[in-house]
Amino acid sequence: MDLAEKVRPAHTALLVVDVQKDYFGAGGIIALMGDDPSALEALLPPLDRFLDAARRILPVVIFTQQSFYPFLRSPAVVEHYERAGMSRPFDPDREAFYHVEPKLPPEGRDIVLKKHKYSAFIGTALDGILHSNGIETIIVTGIATNVCVESTVRDGFMMDYHVVVPSDLVGGVNEQYKAWSLRNIARYFGHVLDSADILRAWGEHAAGPVRSE
Repeated sequence: MDLAEKVRPAHTALLVVDVQKDYFGAGGIIALMGDDPSALEALLPPLDRFLDAARRILPVVIFTQQSFYPFLRSPAVVEHYERAGMSRPFDPDREAFYHVEPKLPPEGRDIVLKKHKYSAFIGTALDGILHSNGIETIIVTGIATNVCVESTVRDGFMMDYHVVVPSDLVGGVNEQYKAWSLRNIARYFGHVLDSADILRAWGEHAAGPVRSE
């Protein structure tokens, strides 16, 4: 199967994973873990441009939203987070989408999918949404490459979706972790490439009218 067929708009969905306040700036989880979140800002302009094309032609665009409600924190999660230094009081403001201009937050027909695990497939309606819309391929973007993105990619492949990951549209906890994760994804779970390759495969479709409401 060539790339153009794999990402044919009629059967392709875009997932934007966890572009939320908690991953940007001081006080967020990435900073708490000792890494510099400022590099993630570079991800946003190309992701915004890619979204502009995707919203025109794809039947499904999904923004996932990580939420750690206290009543969904199992003993295993609590123990791990405390041991790993990630335990914090619940703050819903951290879970808000990170707003940049002009269009990155969800809009129009974009679907917002709350999730409570790293993978967007666990405990959500994602698989049902994709099947209901005839989706065979998922393009996975967002944060963090080595955590929620890779977890979603792994489960997507295990559930028999073609998985495509634009390397310039995902952000890692740090560049080393991102590089290792993309290498792992490319070898075992999905197709890693540049977003420009997808746009070329879409060709004139990406420049067409915005999909109807």
